[in-house]
Amino acid sequence: MKELFLITALLAVAILAAGCTSAPGSPHDQEAYPTNATPAPATIAEHRNPSPPEEEDGPLPLGEIVTFRDAREENELSLKVASFIDRGRYEPAGEPLKFTAPRGWRYLFVHVVVTHRGHRGDGYRTTVYAPPIQQFSLVDNGRTYHPVFIQADYLLNIGEVYHGDELVDRNGKSEGYIVYEVPESTVDSGAVVVADIVGLKDTRGRDCYNLKYYDKNPAWRLS
Repeated sequence: MKELFLITALLAVAILAAGCTSAPGSPHDQEAYPTNATPAPATIAEHRNPSPPEEEDGPLPLGEIVTFRDAREENELSLKVASFIDRGRYEPAGEPLKFTAPRGWRYLFVHVVVTHRGHRGDGYRTTVYAPPIQQFSLVDNGRTYHPVFIQADYLLNIGEVYHGDELVDRNGKSEGYIVYEVPESTVDSGAVVVADIVGLKDTRGRDCYNLKYYDKNPAWRLS
């Protein structure tokens, strides 16, 4: 009887010892072998065909026309940067002075054309002002260049000077060259000429033009 009790006790001790010394399951093992859990449902967006990315409105090519009207919508204008040339010097007609660009710099002559395309009102106000020259800037590599002030109306061997800020009647035009003094590297860099006319106000704080179809100023790339 004592022998049977002793054998039983030894067996119980052995079973308890085996249970305490078994290594617990590793949490890394559980992550490596996940259970067959139901995957989260895919969102609707994942099943939709992605929309093509919208193309950013870049600068217009030379010669591209932008049309708009005066604030009363009675007269329609078109505006374009038609072409450009570069020179190392220029000479205003009727003046004894000749202007030469500093070393490493050039003059860019940008041809701007404003055309009166028609009158849509009662026939009383048939004229509208062309955008003034100071509203045109040249932008290249983060730098902005403003027009060179030229009092003359004509440049020898180049052409008429654009001043703007003049009344244009039906079928009339205001055109000419705007001059910029720029580094030589700007000539072939594809610089951009911007017409700052969206939201332009007159001296009384009234809108000059109606550009309801434009949310940013038109720009042309010189290339």
